[in-house]
Amino acid sequence: MSMYIRVKRQKTTVFLQVEPTDTVLEVKQKLQALLDKAPGKLQLLKEVREASGQYLPLDDAKKLADLKVENDDVVAMAYLKEDGSGYESVKIYAPGAEDVAAGSNDGAAKQDAKQEAQ
Repeated sequence: MSMYIRVKRQKTTVFLQVEPTDTVLEVKQKLQALLDKAPGKLQLLKEVREASGQYLPLDDAKKLADLKVENDDVVAMAYLKEDGSGYESVKIYAPGAEDVAAGSNDGAAKQDAKQEAQ
């Protein structure tokens, strides 16, 4: 029986149709077709508890059903760092929260520019 999962990374969400019997590696291969990233450069993670912010990596050989990934679940995705030293931290931004999530000081810069213009 097919199900859908949401794979999220930063501001990107990919909706995938999967089977409970699919392995994590098979999910990564489906993502490779969409994102042009090799499965070895992707890490899929599941949140320990909802809204906890703690994620555990999913084992490539395990089936989604064995990992208790269910229909409409959110799975986090991280890319391998360019230097190969490990995977990036999980970052999932809410829609419209880019400025806050990025920790940018654009608001302060805009305020400074506004004062200079006066």
